[in-house]
Amino acid sequence: MFTDLPLPAQTAYTQLVEALQSREVTRCVADVSGSFNRKTVSGRDYWYYQSRGLGGAMRQIYLGPQSEQLDALVARRQSRSDDALRVASATAEHALKLGCEGMLPLHLRVINKLAEEGFFRAGGVLIGTHAFIAAGNQLGVKWGSGERTQDLDFAHAGKNLSVALPTNASLDLPSAIDALALGFVPASSLDGLQGGSWVHPKDPTFRLDFLTPMTRANQTLVNVSAFNAQFHALRYMEFSLEGVTQAAAFARTGDPCLVSVPNPARMAIHKLIVCGLREGAFAAKAAKDLAQAASLIAFYSERSPAQLQTAYEDALARGPKWRTLLSAGLEQMRKTYPQIQFP
Repeated sequence: MFTDLPLPAQTAYTQLVEALQSREVTRCVADVSGSFNRKTVSGRDYWYYQSRGLGGAMRQIYLGPQSEQLDALVARRQSRSDDALRVASATAEHALKLGCEGMLPLHLRVINKLAEEGFFRAGGVLIGTHAFIAAGNQLGVKWGSGERTQDLDFAHAGKNLSVALPTNASLDLPSAIDALALGFVPASSLDGLQGGSWVHPKDPTFRLDFLTPMTRANQTLVNVSAFNAQFHALRYMEFSLEGVTQAAAFARTGDPCLVSVPNPARMAIHKLIVCGLREGAFAAKAAKDLAQAASLIAFYSERSPAQLQTAYEDALARGPKWRTLLSAGLEQMRKTYPQIQFP
C-alpha cells in the first residue's frame, strides 16, 4: 500500500520543511503580499508597507520616517524575504522531481492564502486527504492509492484542547475566503443553517469544509471565535488534533507554505473511529477514510509499531463508545484489506 521514496526525495522534503520553518520564524510585515512604499508628507519622506486587505481594500502600515537606517532595513528585508522564498520554491520543485507528492495548484492557492492570513498560526489544522498526502512525504513514502479529492478539509480544536497561541491570534475566515476571488459561497447544512462549508457554484465538488470537535451540547455547528465563523462539529475530532505536526504544502506552481497537520499515527486511528460516523454530505468520505487508515496502519505496522500501538491504546482508554467504534472500524478494515493484521 506504499513504496519508499528515494533517499534524495526524502532529503529534499526535509530541507523544504526546514526552509519553510526558517522563513516562518523570521516573518514580518514584508511577508504579507504587498510592497514597500515611500510617501512624501509635508515635505518629509515616510516608509509604509502597502497591501490589500481581506475585503479587497488597500491598507498601509506605517513603518517610520525615512532614514539611512530604515532604508537599509527595507532593502535588506526585501532581499532576505525574496531569497528565503526562492530557496523554498526551488527546494519544493526539486522534491517534486525526485518523487514527492504535491497538491493541485488551485488547492495550494487556497491553503497558501489561509496560511498567509494566519489560519495555522491561530490554531487551524489541515486535515483530510491533503494531510494524508503530507503524511506520505513526512514518512518518506508514496501511497499506493492515487485518489485525488476536490474538497479541502480544515479543523480547529475549539475549546476542547489547550493550545499555546498568542492571545490575539485570529482571522476573519469568511473575508479570507472572499479575498481568494474564486467565487466560493457558503453551503447550507441539512438543518438549513449556513456555515462550516463553502462551495464553488460552478463546481459543487470543489468545497472547503471546516470541522471542530463536537461539544457536550451536541451542536451541528459550533462558532469558532478565533475565525469569526461556524465549523461543522464532528464527534471524536479532538483525537487527531492532539500533538499536531508541521508539514510542507507545495505544488508544481505556486509558493510552498508551512501548514499544521495531525500526527499520522493518530490520524490513522481517528479515521478508523469516524469512518462509521459519516452522515449526510460526509458519507462519501467513509470509504476514503478507511483506505487512508489502512495505508497508514500498513506503514506503522511494518516500520514503527510502537507509535501506532500508543495511539491505539490511547483511543481504547477513552471509554466504551470509543472502543465500540474502533472495533467496528477495525472489522471493516479486515474485511476490505485482509492483508493488514492489526492489532
